[in-house]
Amino acid sequence: MKFIAPSWGNIFSQTVDLAQKIRYDENELEKPKADAIVGVSRGGLVLARLMSDLLDIDNVLITKSEYYTGMGKRNSKPQITQEIQKDISDNNVLLVDDVSDTGESLAIIKEHILSKRPRNLTVATLYLKPWSKSLPDYFVSKTDAWIVFPWEYYESWKLLKSKGGSALVSRAGIPMSIIVRLKRFDEISKIK
Repeated sequence: MKFIAPSWGNIFSQTVDLAQKIRYDENELEKPKADAIVGVSRGGLVLARLMSDLLDIDNVLITKSEYYTGMGKRNSKPQITQEIQKDISDNNVLLVDDVSDTGESLAIIKEHILSKRPRNLTVATLYLKPWSKSLPDYFVSKTDAWIVFPWEYYESWKLLKSKGGSALVSRAGIPMSIIVRLKRFDEISKIK
């Protein structure tokens, strides 16, 4: 299994690249500015905030889809579990997420947003997996590696530790200083 673990600095740099692609498409001199950014919870929330700043768009909304309906119970396809709570009809909407992996969640969310009748929908992700069924309009990097984002270090550390122990954790690219802090955090959490 291959891993990449972009740092916060890498993420910010990639986000600036993504914002430039969105603002200045090579097919258009300047695209119409989005009226709203929709971030996909949970992975797209940091990106939504950064894009809001870079593109000067204050209207940030959240949506969420999940495969799981309960412990050990998985749907055959993702379901919208958090709908957009604002009217976006006739708006230019920018949908952002950290990665388009299978593409199934992104496809369901795109369908959900299009049902709200926006004027335009643009989809952007930092990463795209080569097997994704849903291609974003814009992305920064294509990878077949498991991406360990800095906002999910703890979640990834726990999962990797349970699947393959410290050997797998060390291959994932999480900085050792972070692993030490997570171990300490985990020990303190168990005491309480």
